[in-house]
Amino acid sequence: MRRTQDERRRETRKVLLDAAFDALVEFGFRGTTTSEVAHRAGVSIGALLHHFPTKSQLLTAAVSHAFDRRIEEYQESMMGLDPSADTVDAAVDMLWSMYSRPTFLAWNELWTAARTDPDLATAVVAMDRDFLSASEYAYATLFPAAPPAGAGLHLVYSLMTGLAVAGSLPGHQPYDTDTVLTTFKSMLRTALAGPLEAS
Repeated sequence: MRRTQDERRRETRKVLLDAAFDALVEFGFRGTTTSEVAHRAGVSIGALLHHFPTKSQLLTAAVSHAFDRRIEEYQESMMGLDPSADTVDAAVDMLWSMYSRPTFLAWNELWTAARTDPDLATAVVAMDRDFLSASEYAYATLFPAAPPAGAGLHLVYSLMTGLAVAGSLPGHQPYDTDTVLTTFKSMLRTALAGPLEAS
């Protein structure tokens, strides 16, 4: 069966996003070029520019696409937890998995580049807000008896970001991540007045 024009467009867009994400992780923001992405995706520069007129639009969309997939995986995993599981332990471990994979490296490349690129900064901030909103929803679902998400959730992200940035240089691990996370889980349980289970 022949694909429709819309199906071909969506497939080309997905191939471009995947290629851009991989290039961003491998080469960083400055080292990723539209010609490299087009080559990886097997499309012409013209086709790439038709979907994404600027490099910033392309790379922001690529990271947003990756984040959307990770958020879906995270939410599905948390909703599928065994009712007897320690929700605090599982939530922290699964959230850390989002920071210890290539998605964070790509995100950090965009965040750093956005400091001197106002257009990129606007897109990155919007993406960050979307991620925080999705996280607040997951938090409220997992811990219905806990206080509303706020400074506590921001503390979690600050910790995760710090650990991920500190360990982003190959061969350098200034902190024992497992020890830090174990200590944090203990502190979180105390703050939540004991392990809470998803309803």
